[in-house]
Amino acid sequence: TAVVTQFPAPSQTFIRRKLDGLSAAGMDVRVAAAQFTEPSSSTGLPYLYLMPWTTTSAALAPESRSAWRSMLDAIPSLRRRDGRLRDTLSTAPLLAIDSDIVHFEFSGIAVSYLERIPALTENSILAVSCRGAAEQIEPLENPTRQRQLAEVFDAATLIHCVSDDIRTTVEGYGAAPERILVNRPAVPVAQFAPLRRPVRSDDGPLRVLSIGRLHWKKGFDDGLRAMAGLRRSGMDVAYRIAGEGTERSKLEFMIHEMDLVDSVELLGSCDQQRVRDLLVWADVLLLPSLSEGISNAVLEAMAAGVPVVSTRCGGMAEVVSDRATGLLVDVGDVTAMSEHLAELAADPEMRSQLADAAAAYADAELDISRQVERFLKAYRRITAA
Repeated sequence: TAVVTQFPAPSQTFIRRKLDGLSAAGMDVRVAAAQFTEPSSSTGLPYLYLMPWTTTSAALAPESRSAWRSMLDAIPSLRRRDGRLRDTLSTAPLLAIDSDIVHFEFSGIAVSYLERIPALTENSILAVSCRGAAEQIEPLENPTRQRQLAEVFDAATLIHCVSDDIRTTVEGYGAAPERILVNRPAVPVAQFAPLRRPVRSDDGPLRVLSIGRLHWKKGFDDGLRAMAGLRRSGMDVAYRIAGEGTERSKLEFMIHEMDLVDSVELLGSCDQQRVRDLLVWADVLLLPSLSEGISNAVLEAMAAGVPVVSTRCGGMAEVVSDRATGLLVDVGDVTAMSEHLAELAADPEMRSQLADAAAAYADAELDISRQVERFLKAYRRITAA
């Protein structure tokens, strides 16, 4: 059973791809979530509502029947415990699943179930994924999070990290090295390979694309500063940012103040087809992030044969080799971003070489089949122990 907050979530295509791959490989996969945005008949995966009381449709959905039964069964036990009503009832639907493995796809979700994890592990093996923000950012904002993560890792049999960088972080919280699986993100390369095109050599503006939530950790303000630097040097550039989020007002203000209105577009949320169209449009993908596990947008760009300029945040240097499969800059180094983009604009041959090398690396290392196989081996190992 994969536990998420929302399924399928527009910004979490990597979860859908993983679960589809496991299901296609013959694993019995279920999804437990507080909210579903598509019916089970559409995704082909069985559902369990974790909060069936939120809406009438959720309460009446077939996927809520076992949840309601388990909550009713839990009520008598409240008299024998000093536990809290909300914690007991919210955990009851998850306990209703007869599942060998309960995999929290984000460690932050596992923390929210922390007091009930002992009950979860009575009948199921606990796995948890560590993807970056919950392990590297939230503990800075909330000092108790370090202790909570340590407790989750102590209870988990499998701790999935998306990069070696995240592995180092969770080991710092006391996670046992032998329980850690580093399994980097992956993409369905065959779906992006047809997007590969010869590099443009005309005199038009350099087409720069960024993809991600409009969140401070994505560093889009640095991306705008890099564009402003290029404009000041006299270079023509077109910059599109695909994504939505809380930073929109700030970015809109910066675009206006930096006189970038004619050069920058905030596209809002984009579906997968729109993202593919944008990858065909782009000359280069820019990842100006301050923090990442490993960016799926970068992996998709590499699979599509689009050159990448990325910061060295998180695990990005584990998949992008500087001046081999892309270009790397230090976090916050706006000057280097501008210089690398200008270099690519002036040298179509360099763009072509980086694009070809990135595509070859994607073919060899980044396909979703490799990630699914590693998960299958790990799941078989922990259920056989």
